Amino acid sequence: MEGPSTSTSSGGRFFFGVLFTISELLLFGSVSLFVYWVIWHDTGFAWSKNRNEQFNLHAILMIIGFVFLNGQAMLVYKLLHRCRKIYVKIIHCIIFVCSISAITIGMVAGIQAQHNMAPGATIRHFYSLHSWVGLVAIGLFALQFVAGFVSFLILLCCDKATANFRARLLPTHVTFGLIIYSLAVIASISGLLQVARSRLSGKEGKPNYKEFEEPTIIINAVGCCLIGLAILLPYIIRNCGQRSRHSPNFHISH
Repeated sequence: MEGPSTSTSSGGRFFFGVLFTISELLLFGSVSLFVYWVIWHDTGFAWSKNRNEQFNLHAILMIIGFVFLNGQAMLVYKLLHRCRKIYVKIIHCIIFVCSISAITIGMVAGIQAQHNMAPGATIRHFYSLHSWVGLVAIGLFALQFVAGFVSFLILLCCDKATANFRARLLPTHVTFGLIIYSLAVIASISGLLQVARSRLSGKEGKPNYKEFEEPTIIINAVGCCLIGLAILLPYIIRNCGQRSRHSPNFHISH
């Protein structure tokens, strides 16, 4: 006969499975919807020459790096909590390296796009709230990666001597990871608002954002996916995971 603890554990796994599935749908949905909007309702992507297409490349790389890959890196700890921790840490780190690559290329694309202004126009960088939030998120993300790489991988060479230090640092590492993710979502949504203002202005034959046509619905849907992730991922990281032998609650397994 199945005991109460087994039933609770099974229910917890099922609940985690549901939340994990929803989060993956939101992660893939945010990227897919934006790519669909750019290809079918805008001018596409480009590395050079076309300012709008460069900004599109900047936007999708930032969403992939900051939201999609960053989210996967956090979720991998929950999905693979039964695997050896060192393997999970290596996978976590590899995903973060891919995330950093996407963010770096996306930032360069955004800066280059500003140089494709009309001849004689004043070139300005980092003047908007979107760019300020993005810079804060990038700075914290870089510090988080360096601190995590040194503390949770390099210091494993003297595992026993640094175990207590890493255990004390872990809650801060997790908390700052969630703060950075929230900042990334804020930056992405504010960027979407800038896109909607410029590309859906209703001028020069452009769709009008207020008329709520398909391009508007897609942009709003991407924003809703991002908001959903900002709510769901912190909940999963904080409340779902491997059961502790000493507590009936779920805890973070790193």
